[in-house]
Amino acid sequence: MEQQVVFSESMVVNFCQATADDNPIHDPSYMYAQNKGVVVPGMLLFSTIINFLHQQTSELYNYYRLIFGNVICANEKVDLGFAPNREHPNIKYLFAINGHDSFSTKHERSIVSKCGNAPSIDANGVDRKLSYQSSQLETFRRLTNGVNRSLSDFLFTIAYASAALFKSIREPLTEVEEEINRLLDKTINPVQVSPFYQTLEIYRTHFDSELGNEGVIDYNVRFEREKQNKVYVAHVVCSQNSKVLYHSTYKLVAIPDKLIMRMVKGVDQIIAELRI
Repeated sequence: MEQQVVFSESMVVNFCQATADDNPIHDPSYMYAQNKGVVVPGMLLFSTIINFLHQQTSELYNYYRLIFGNVICANEKVDLGFAPNREHPNIKYLFAINGHDSFSTKHERSIVSKCGNAPSIDANGVDRKLSYQSSQLETFRRLTNGVNRSLSDFLFTIAYASAALFKSIREPLTEVEEEINRLLDKTINPVQVSPFYQTLEIYRTHFDSELGNEGVIDYNVRFEREKQNKVYVAHVVCSQNSKVLYHSTYKLVAIPDKLIMRMVKGVDQIIAELRI
């Protein structure tokens, strides 16, 4: 099933404010100066799809594997939805299509599934605590069409985890965090690069947990080096009040800024497509 959605620039800005995402590719003033469209956050796309999936099926899934293969801009028409896996009924494919599927590559597709064999939780990283207000949860729920409170809060903690990862990079406490910090520091690295999610795996541990109207979310973050100055893995255990909500694994690739901008459509192209 699918639905056609257009994410406005104001939706992107409000979502980023709610989730503390300050990546300039989501900033209209910055992107317009480059004559580029405003990039819709992957977590805004993902959360909207998952809420749509739950509204259509009422099914709950405890495993998510996201493949990030393309970018989608604000004001573009995008088909969001899910499709069955004919061979495995417990698996569904996720997609966000605007000519290309943002959640797939030539070799892999994003999925959700009911997985009974989640790996053991390893919370041997550095604790990063992020506070939040009720207004952030309310904005997030409104922008992603969240109806089920526990599901919406779970999705919020995933989107908010990006802020915890960047906090780890900006305030490094480990050797690998310091290495990534130096790599991404535009003042000392002449070859400007940015982190780009390649894959994200999430194991949800509880289906009935809800966040308080305000409080603190604990993110235990452990970075590993897969290829120096190129590929890193981040392990995140998310909890509140000592209750683990999920644990996840990110693969992050350092991509030159020029290449990222090349992936983004120009403003004129987006306007032309809307007129068709």
